[in-house]
Amino acid sequence: MTAQLKHDASIHFDHETLSWEPYASGAYPAGLRARVLRRLDDGTPRSVVLDVPLGWSSGGFFVGEADEQGFVLSGDLAIGRHHLKRWGFYFHAAGSPYAPWSSAKGARLLLILGPRQHYAAVAPGPVKVSERAFVLADALAVQPITPVIAGKPMQGFERRVLFEDPDSGADTRLLRVPGGLEGRGPNWHPVHEEIFCLEGDIGPDDRRLLKPGWYLHNPAYGIHGYHEHSRGGATILEWHDGKWTINFV
Repeated sequence: MTAQLKHDASIHFDHETLSWEPYASGAYPAGLRARVLRRLDDGTPRSVVLDVPLGWSSGGFFVGEADEQGFVLSGDLAIGRHHLKRWGFYFHAAGSPYAPWSSAKGARLLLILGPRQHYAAVAPGPVKVSERAFVLADALAVQPITPVIAGKPMQGFERRVLFEDPDSGADTRLLRVPGGLEGRGPNWHPVHEEIFCLEGDIGPDDRRLLKPGWYLHNPAYGIHGYHEHSRGGATILEWHDGKWTINFV
């Protein structure tokens, strides 16, 4: 286990510095563009910021070959009869039809994609949506919990679990961090951890500071958190590709 640990493997950047590229996979209608935050080893996107232009519509039902999560960063998004605004969230299971998408005012989404996501059109007629699929109009409506690490409640923190895979343990969380945070020192996780700052400020160490729109990737077995801190508090979205545990160095 120790031989797998890596120092200084984390990367962070302002997503606004990335170039836009067309977001098209399979039969999905053109008109969307994306900034890819992270790619998997096979080159397919894992996490992206998606730009949905004003008035865009998918025009029909589609099926994704992989699981997909979406978090509304700004704007509005209609998914069938559901209307999402800022901080709305959805989960679509692989093989389950997507209700038609549209955006009256335009939107920016953060997508978390399963491996090799590919879309296919569904013929008109009755469709059956997976029982696993769901939509949260407002992620803040999820009941918060106080995280407990090494038996100690983290007072002032609010964790809202938006999604958890019952098989792999992968999850997505909305986390509020109090101002004046001082972390407990270097640590690592056995899974990939990705973080997108929504509000406030949070620094993983003394050299870097995340502000709204900044992204951080802590690879599996990568030691990080040398001096985690926040001056004024922060709200972040974080997601993991397996069961998250924290191990202090």
